Amino acid sequence: MPYSTSLSARMLALAVLLGLAASTQHTFAQSGTRAAQPQRRATQTAQPGSQSKTQPGSQTKAAANAVALQGYCPVCVIEMKKWVAGNPQHQVTFDGKTYLFPGEEQKQMFVANPAKYVPAFHGDCTVCAVNMGQRVPGTVQFPTLYQNRLFLFPSEKQKQEFRSNPEKYAQLDLALGGKCTVCRVEMQQDVQGKPEFATVYQGQRYLFPGEKQRNMFMANPQKYAVRPGSAPE
Repeated sequence: MPYSTSLSARMLALAVLLGLAASTQHTFAQSGTRAAQPQRRATQTAQPGSQSKTQPGSQTKAAANAVALQGYCPVCVIEMKKWVAGNPQHQVTFDGKTYLFPGEEQKQMFVANPAKYVPAFHGDCTVCAVNMGQRVPGTVQFPTLYQNRLFLFPSEKQKQEFRSNPEKYAQLDLALGGKCTVCRVEMQQDVQGKPEFATVYQGQRYLFPGEKQRNMFMANPQKYAVRPGSAPE
């Protein structure tokens, strides 16, 4: 009789242990199905026009300004022909928009020559402006590169119209037809500017014959800026 009682107790203890083990295994299996996927890194490359699941620059001071290119790096687009998400830790505000970069190297390249990298016409659709007289924001879903400049469009229709006749639309944002506004104001002369001495102000691209005139403009753009669409006289 004592032996039978001891055997029963041992069997009961073993059953309890087996039950606990099965319960623990089931719990791990259930929690594993609820585990979140690893977050993508901010420097992940993306195909042109792809959507980012989270708005780059959210919950940072960049959110107070308009984040350009949905947070993608403009330097990477021009230099590498790749869409690379920027990091809010590396940002620059230029001409009213905040640009994000994956690292300090790209940020400094932008600072040295922002006119090279910002999208044409402030990111608005040049086709809409020419054909309808309206400013319509473009998106990274419908981009194209022309003469190493980035143009954005609201749909595939405008993008294809641009590609079929880029000369009609590409220079819409060029102030005074490329003539130097500083030379006109200070010397009453029309002097053709050069692409290597360019800057962008309020969405318009200004060309200058040299660094001196560009610096004068940047020091006091209100003095030299012209109305959008102004043609050289």
